[in-house]
Amino acid sequence: MRVFYLIAILFFVSCSKSEQSQGGKGGRSAAQTVTVEAIIAKPELLSNSVRGVGILQPSKEVDIQSEIAGKIQTVYFKDGQSVKAGQSLVKIEDANLRAIMSRAHSKLILVRGTANRKRQQFDAGAISSQEWETTSADLQMAEADSAEAAANLQKALIRAPFEGKLGLGRVNIGERLSVGDQIVKVVQKFPLKVDFSVADKYASTLKPDMEVEFHRNAISYKAVIEALESSLDGSTRTLQARAIISGYPEELVPGAPLEFLLDLPPRESLTVPPEAIGSDALGSNVYLYKGGKAELTRIEIGTRFVDKVEVLSGINTGDTVLCVGASPVRNSGDVEISRIR
Repeated sequence: MRVFYLIAILFFVSCSKSEQSQGGKGGRSAAQTVTVEAIIAKPELLSNSVRGVGILQPSKEVDIQSEIAGKIQTVYFKDGQSVKAGQSLVKIEDANLRAIMSRAHSKLILVRGTANRKRQQFDAGAISSQEWETTSADLQMAEADSAEAAANLQKALIRAPFEGKLGLGRVNIGERLSVGDQIVKVVQKFPLKVDFSVADKYASTLKPDMEVEFHRNAISYKAVIEALESSLDGSTRTLQARAIISGYPEELVPGAPLEFLLDLPPRESLTVPPEAIGSDALGSNVYLYKGGKAELTRIEIGTRFVDKVEVLSGINTGDTVLCVGASPVRNSGDVEISRIR
Protein backbone atom coordinates (compact mmCIF):
# COMPACT_ATOMS: atom_id res chain seq x y z
CA MET A 1 0.00 0.00 0.00
CA ARG A 2 2.81 2.42 0.86
CA VAL A 3 4.46 1.58 -2.46
CA PHE A 4 1.21 2.51 -4.27
CA TYR A 5 1.00 5.90 -2.53
CA LEU A 6 4.69 6.62 -3.30
CA ILE A 7 4.22 5.87 -7.01
CA ALA A 8 1.13 8.14 -7.15
CA ILE A 9 2.97 11.04 -5.51
CA LEU A 10 5.94 10.73 -7.89
CA PHE A 11 3.56 10.66 -10.89
CA PHE A 12 1.75 13.80 -9.68
CA VAL A 13 5.01 15.72 -9.16
CA SER A 14 6.30 14.66 -12.57
CA CYS A 15 3.13 15.86 -14.31
CA SER A 16 3.25 19.19 -12.48
CA LYS A 17 6.86 19.85 -13.54
CA SER A 18 6.02 18.91 -17.12
CA GLU A 19 3.08 21.37 -17.19
CA GLN A 20 5.20 24.12 -15.63
CA SER A 21 7.98 23.47 -18.15
CA GLN A 22 5.55 23.64 -21.07
CA GLY A 23 3.90 26.73 -19.65
CA GLY A 24 7.32 28.44 -19.30
CA LYS A 25 8.22 27.68 -22.89
CA GLY A 26 4.91 29.00 -24.07
CA GLY A 27 5.42 32.25 -22.09
CA ARG A 28 8.90 32.89 -23.48
CA SER A 29 7.74 32.33 -27.05
CA ALA A 30 4.92 34.78 -26.61
CA ALA A 31 7.29 37.33 -25.13
CA GLN A 32 9.68 37.04 -28.11
CA THR A 33 7.02 37.96 -30.68
CA VAL A 34 6.61 41.76 -30.83
CA THR A 35 3.46 43.27 -32.30
CA VAL A 36 3.96 46.55 -34.21
CA GLU A 37 2.39 48.66 -36.93
CA ALA A 38 4.01 49.03 -40.36
CA ILE A 39 3.87 51.05 -43.57
CA ILE A 40 4.47 50.13 -47.19
CA ALA A 41 7.21 52.34 -48.62
CA LYS A 42 6.06 54.25 -51.68
CA PRO A 43 7.28 57.43 -53.38
CA GLU A 44 5.53 60.75 -52.93
CA LEU A 45 6.02 64.26 -54.26
CA LEU A 46 7.85 66.40 -51.69
CA SER A 47 7.92 70.17 -51.56
CA ASN A 48 10.61 71.78 -49.48
CA SER A 49 12.09 75.17 -48.71
CA VAL A 50 15.37 76.38 -47.26
CA ARG A 51 15.67 79.17 -44.71
CA GLY A 52 18.74 81.06 -43.60
CA VAL A 53 20.44 84.43 -43.37
CA GLY A 54 22.22 86.37 -46.11
CA ILE A 55 24.30 89.56 -46.09
CA LEU A 56 23.25 92.57 -48.17
CA GLN A 57 25.88 93.81 -50.61
CA PRO A 58 25.97 96.92 -52.82
CA SER A 59 26.24 96.65 -56.58
CA LYS A 60 29.81 98.01 -56.52
CA GLU A 61 32.10 99.03 -53.69
CA VAL A 62 35.77 100.00 -53.59
CA ASP A 63 38.21 101.75 -51.28
CA ILE A 64 40.00 104.47 -53.24
CA GLN A 65 43.74 104.25 -52.57
CA SER A 66 46.77 106.23 -53.62
CA GLU A 67 48.92 104.62 -56.30
CA ILE A 68 51.83 107.00 -55.79
CA ALA A 69 53.44 108.77 -52.85
CA GLY A 70 53.16 112.52 -52.44
CA LYS A 71 51.61 115.48 -50.63
CA ILE A 72 47.93 116.23 -51.11
CA GLN A 73 47.45 119.51 -52.99
CA THR A 74 43.65 119.59 -53.35
CA VAL A 75 40.66 117.63 -52.01
CA TYR A 76 37.66 118.01 -54.35
CA PHE A 77 35.01 116.01 -52.51
CA LYS A 78 32.86 116.28 -49.40
CA ASP A 79 31.98 113.41 -47.11
CA GLY A 80 28.94 111.48 -48.24
CA GLN A 81 28.46 113.25 -51.57
CA SER A 82 27.38 111.60 -54.80
CA VAL A 83 29.93 111.44 -57.63
CA LYS A 84 30.01 110.62 -61.32
CA ALA A 85 32.42 108.21 -62.98
CA GLY A 86 35.74 109.98 -63.62
CA GLN A 87 35.01 112.86 -61.23
CA SER A 88 38.14 114.29 -59.55
CA LEU A 89 38.57 113.43 -55.88
CA VAL A 90 42.14 114.26 -54.81
CA LYS A 91 45.08 116.04 -56.46
CA ILE A 92 48.64 115.14 -55.38
CA GLU A 93 51.43 117.67 -55.97
CA ASP A 94 52.86 116.79 -59.37
CA ALA A 95 55.59 119.32 -60.21
CA ASN A 96 58.30 116.67 -60.10
CA LEU A 97 56.19 114.29 -62.16
CA ARG A 98 55.65 116.96 -64.80
CA ALA A 99 59.39 117.57 -64.96
CA ILE A 100 60.05 113.86 -65.37
CA MET A 101 57.49 113.64 -68.16
CA SER A 102 58.90 116.71 -69.92
CA ARG A 103 62.40 115.25 -69.80
CA ALA A 104 61.21 111.87 -71.06
CA HIS A 105 59.24 113.51 -73.88
CA SER A 106 62.21 115.60 -74.95
CA LYS A 107 64.44 112.56 -75.00
CA LEU A 108 61.87 110.70 -77.05
CA ILE A 109 61.84 113.48 -79.68
CA LEU A 110 65.63 113.39 -79.88
CA VAL A 111 65.85 109.59 -80.13
CA ARG A 112 63.03 109.48 -82.67
CA GLY A 113 64.86 111.99 -84.93
CA THR A 114 68.05 109.97 -84.64
CA ALA A 115 66.14 106.78 -85.46
CA ASN A 116 64.67 108.34 -88.60
CA ARG A 117 68.13 109.28 -89.86
CA LYS A 118 69.57 105.89 -88.96
CA ARG A 119 66.73 104.22 -90.81
CA GLN A 120 67.56 106.08 -93.97
CA GLN A 121 71.24 105.21 -93.61
CA PHE A 122 70.40 101.56 -92.99
CA ASP A 123 68.16 101.41 -96.05
CA ALA A 124 71.02 102.91 -98.08
CA GLY A 125 73.48 100.36 -96.66
CA ALA A 126 75.51 103.04 -94.90
CA ILE A 127 75.30 101.44 -91.43
CA SER A 128 75.35 97.89 -90.16
CA SER A 129 72.39 95.89 -88.95
CA GLN A 130 73.81 95.92 -85.43
CA GLU A 131 73.94 99.72 -85.33
CA TRP A 132 70.34 99.95 -86.55
CA GLU A 133 69.18 97.39 -83.98
CA THR A 134 70.83 99.42 -81.22
CA THR A 135 69.09 102.57 -82.42
CA SER A 136 65.72 100.75 -82.57
CA ALA A 137 66.19 99.51 -79.01
CA ASP A 138 67.00 103.06 -77.83
CA LEU A 139 63.80 104.30 -79.46
CA GLN A 140 61.69 101.63 -77.78
CA MET A 141 63.19 102.47 -74.38
CA ALA A 142 62.55 106.17 -74.89
CA GLU A 143 58.93 105.49 -75.83
CA ALA A 144 58.49 103.32 -72.74
CA ASP A 145 60.01 105.96 -70.45
CA SER A 146 57.73 108.62 -71.91
CA ALA A 147 54.63 106.44 -71.49
CA GLU A 148 55.58 105.62 -67.87
CA ALA A 149 56.11 109.30 -67.04
CA ALA A 150 52.70 110.19 -68.50
CA ALA A 151 51.01 107.37 -66.58
CA ASN A 152 52.57 108.46 -63.28
CA LEU A 153 51.44 112.03 -63.90
CA GLN A 154 47.87 110.81 -64.44
CA LYS A 155 48.00 108.99 -61.09
CA ALA A 156 48.52 112.31 -59.32
CA LEU A 157 44.87 113.14 -60.05
CA ILE A 158 42.70 110.51 -58.32
CA ARG A 159 39.23 110.06 -59.83
CA ALA A 160 36.05 108.14 -59.00
CA PRO A 161 36.10 104.78 -60.84
CA PHE A 162 32.28 104.68 -61.21
CA GLU A 163 29.14 106.57 -60.29
CA GLY A 164 28.14 106.21 -56.66
CA LYS A 165 28.13 107.73 -53.20
CA LEU A 166 31.20 108.51 -51.14
CA GLY A 167 31.70 107.55 -47.53
CA LEU A 168 33.79 109.40 -44.97
CA GLY A 169 37.03 110.91 -46.22
CA ARG A 170 40.28 109.87 -44.57
CA VAL A 171 42.64 112.55 -45.93
CA ASN A 172 43.29 116.31 -45.63
CA ILE A 173 45.09 118.95 -47.68
CA GLY A 174 48.80 118.96 -46.94
CA GLU A 175 48.83 115.36 -45.76
CA ARG A 176 51.50 113.13 -47.27
CA LEU A 177 50.23 109.94 -48.80
CA SER A 178 52.09 106.68 -49.20
CA VAL A 179 51.31 104.06 -51.82
CA GLY A 180 48.20 102.14 -50.74
CA ASP A 181 46.87 104.74 -48.26
CA GLN A 182 43.06 104.76 -48.20
CA ILE A 183 41.38 107.99 -49.25
CA VAL A 184 37.62 107.34 -49.29
CA LYS A 185 35.15 104.56 -50.04
CA VAL A 186 32.79 104.85 -53.00
CA VAL A 187 29.65 102.70 -53.19
CA GLN A 188 27.20 102.16 -56.02
CA LYS A 189 24.16 100.87 -54.13
CA PHE A 190 21.78 99.58 -56.78
CA PRO A 191 21.03 96.96 -57.82
CA LEU A 192 21.43 95.48 -54.35
CA LYS A 193 22.87 91.98 -53.98
CA VAL A 194 22.55 89.38 -51.23
CA ASP A 195 25.18 86.71 -50.59
CA PHE A 196 23.84 83.60 -48.85
CA SER A 197 24.77 79.93 -48.42
CA VAL A 198 22.87 76.64 -48.44
CA ALA A 199 23.88 73.16 -47.24
CA ASP A 200 25.58 70.84 -49.70
CA LYS A 201 22.53 68.57 -49.99
CA TYR A 202 20.64 71.43 -51.64
CA ALA A 203 23.53 72.53 -53.87
CA SER A 204 22.40 70.52 -56.91
CA THR A 205 18.93 72.11 -56.85
CA LEU A 206 20.14 75.73 -56.97
CA LYS A 207 20.13 77.29 -60.42
CA PRO A 208 20.60 80.83 -61.75
CA ASP A 209 17.32 82.73 -62.24
CA MET A 210 15.62 80.91 -59.33
CA GLU A 211 13.45 83.22 -57.23
CA VAL A 212 14.34 83.91 -53.58
CA GLU A 213 12.35 85.82 -50.99
CA PHE A 214 14.15 87.95 -48.41
CA HIS A 215 12.74 89.45 -45.22
CA ARG A 216 13.77 92.29 -42.93
CA ASN A 217 11.65 94.11 -40.34
CA ALA A 218 8.50 92.29 -41.53
CA ILE A 219 9.03 93.54 -45.12
CA SER A 220 9.48 91.07 -48.00
CA TYR A 221 11.78 91.60 -50.98
CA LYS A 222 11.78 89.58 -54.19
CA ALA A 223 15.11 88.55 -55.68
CA VAL A 224 16.55 86.29 -58.38
CA ILE A 225 19.72 84.20 -58.11
CA GLU A 226 22.38 85.76 -60.33
CA ALA A 227 25.29 83.36 -59.87
CA LEU A 228 26.62 80.45 -57.80
CA GLU A 229 30.07 79.76 -56.40
CA SER A 230 32.00 77.24 -58.49
CA SER A 231 32.59 74.83 -55.57
CA LEU A 232 31.55 74.09 -51.99
CA ASP A 233 33.22 75.78 -49.05
CA GLY A 234 35.61 73.17 -47.70
CA SER A 235 35.15 74.14 -44.03
CA THR A 236 31.36 74.58 -43.89
CA ARG A 237 30.30 72.24 -46.74
CA THR A 238 27.97 74.93 -48.06
CA LEU A 239 27.46 76.50 -51.47
CA GLN A 240 27.43 80.29 -51.72
CA ALA A 241 24.94 82.03 -54.00
CA ARG A 242 24.35 85.65 -54.97
CA ALA A 243 20.90 87.09 -55.64
CA ILE A 244 19.80 90.44 -57.07
CA ILE A 245 16.98 92.27 -55.26
CA SER A 246 14.30 93.78 -57.48
CA GLY A 247 13.65 97.50 -57.41
CA TYR A 248 15.34 100.27 -55.44
CA PRO A 249 14.52 99.78 -51.72
CA GLU A 250 16.13 102.85 -50.17
CA GLU A 251 15.51 101.57 -46.62
CA LEU A 252 17.99 98.72 -47.04
CA VAL A 253 21.59 99.39 -46.03
CA PRO A 254 24.49 97.32 -47.45
CA GLY A 255 26.03 95.07 -44.83
CA ALA A 256 22.73 94.33 -43.09
CA PRO A 257 21.57 90.70 -42.55
CA LEU A 258 18.42 89.49 -44.31
CA GLU A 259 16.48 86.28 -43.71
CA PHE A 260 15.77 84.31 -46.85
CA LEU A 261 13.24 81.71 -47.92
CA LEU A 262 14.07 79.59 -50.96
CA ASP A 263 11.40 77.28 -52.36
CA LEU A 264 13.05 74.23 -53.90
CA PRO A 265 11.64 72.35 -56.90
CA PRO A 266 9.33 69.45 -55.87
CA ARG A 267 10.91 66.00 -56.00
CA GLU A 268 9.72 62.40 -55.77
CA SER A 269 11.16 60.48 -52.83
CA LEU A 270 10.44 57.73 -50.27
CA THR A 271 9.38 58.72 -46.75
CA VAL A 272 8.78 56.90 -43.45
CA PRO A 273 7.27 58.03 -40.12
CA PRO A 274 9.76 59.45 -37.59
CA GLU A 275 9.05 56.56 -35.18
CA ALA A 276 10.29 54.07 -37.79
CA ILE A 277 13.83 55.45 -37.65
CA GLY A 278 16.41 54.47 -35.08
CA SER A 279 20.05 55.46 -34.74
CA ASP A 280 23.28 54.17 -33.26
CA ALA A 281 26.99 54.80 -33.60
CA LEU A 282 26.91 53.72 -37.25
CA GLY A 283 24.09 56.06 -38.27
CA SER A 284 20.36 55.83 -38.99
CA ASN A 285 18.45 52.59 -39.52
CA VAL A 286 14.99 51.06 -39.92
CA TYR A 287 13.56 47.55 -39.47
CA LEU A 288 12.03 45.85 -42.49
CA TYR A 289 9.48 43.02 -42.23
CA LYS A 290 10.86 39.87 -43.88
CA GLY A 291 8.89 36.63 -43.47
CA GLY A 292 7.80 37.28 -39.89
CA LYS A 293 11.23 38.58 -38.87
CA ALA A 294 12.61 42.07 -38.31
CA GLU A 295 15.59 42.89 -40.51
CA LEU A 296 17.83 45.82 -39.50
CA THR A 297 18.64 48.02 -42.52
CA ARG A 298 20.97 51.02 -42.72
CA ILE A 299 19.54 54.13 -44.40
CA GLU A 300 20.55 57.61 -45.44
CA ILE A 301 18.04 60.25 -44.48
CA GLY A 302 17.29 63.53 -46.24
CA THR A 303 14.90 66.25 -45.16
CA ARG A 304 12.97 65.90 -41.90
CA PHE A 305 9.35 67.04 -41.89
CA VAL A 306 6.94 67.24 -38.95
CA ASP A 307 5.23 63.92 -39.72
CA LYS A 308 7.73 62.14 -41.97
CA VAL A 309 11.38 61.75 -42.85
CA GLU A 310 12.80 61.49 -46.35
CA VAL A 311 14.89 58.37 -47.02
CA LEU A 312 17.51 58.81 -49.72
CA SER A 313 18.83 55.24 -49.77
CA GLY A 314 18.50 51.91 -47.97
CA ILE A 315 14.87 51.01 -48.74
CA ASN A 316 12.96 50.42 -51.95
CA THR A 317 9.42 50.98 -53.11
CA GLY A 318 7.16 48.24 -51.73
CA ASP A 319 9.29 47.42 -48.67
CA THR A 320 7.36 46.87 -45.44
CA VAL A 321 8.86 49.20 -42.83
CA LEU A 322 8.10 48.59 -39.15
CA CYS A 323 6.96 51.57 -37.09
CA VAL A 324 9.02 50.45 -34.12
CA GLY A 325 8.71 53.41 -31.76
CA ALA A 326 9.50 52.19 -28.23
CA SER A 327 8.80 48.52 -29.10
CA PRO A 328 11.60 46.09 -28.16
CA VAL A 329 12.26 44.95 -31.73
CA ARG A 330 15.55 43.18 -32.36
CA ASN A 331 17.32 42.19 -35.55
CA SER A 332 16.08 38.75 -36.73
CA GLY A 333 13.47 38.83 -33.93
CA ASP A 334 9.90 37.56 -34.41
CA VAL A 335 7.40 40.31 -35.21
CA GLU A 336 3.71 40.42 -35.89
CA ILE A 337 2.08 43.32 -37.77
CA SER A 338 -1.03 44.65 -36.05
CA ARG A 339 -2.02 46.86 -38.97
CA ILE A 340 -0.66 48.53 -42.11
CA ARG A 341 -0.95 52.32 -41.92
